[in-house]
Amino acid sequence: MAALPVESAGRTRYVRRQDVRYVEAHGDYVRLHTGSGVHLVRMPISRLEEYWSEAGFVRTHRGFLVSLGAVRELRSDSAGGLLAHTDLGDVPVSRRHARQLRERLLHAAQRGELHAEGTTS
Repeated sequence: MAALPVESAGRTRYVRRQDVRYVEAHGDYVRLHTGSGVHLVRMPISRLEEYWSEAGFVRTHRGFLVSLGAVRELRSDSAGGLLAHTDLGDVPVSRRHARQLRERLLHAAQRGELHAEGTTS
């Protein structure tokens, strides 16, 4: 699924996976955060994780996925938690998912795949 249909006001548009920086669960829906805005799609985050994990999306928290290419840095928050910083905002990283995220970021960096998304076109 390289693109997802997004329906709004009687129109169907397609949001490309490469334009999505991170995904936020919202009940039975997911919010796709892109440079052009936030798009709501009826799909569980677990299904989207299955579809997009091979394309560089990683679960960071029970309710969040992030594109590895969108992560600019990891930083601590005021409560001692971890945040994945993207150009569209910070994504929470739970202790449970922190190790996997760090490993995937390291492998992506070694392959030269980081910061490819969201750069000037």
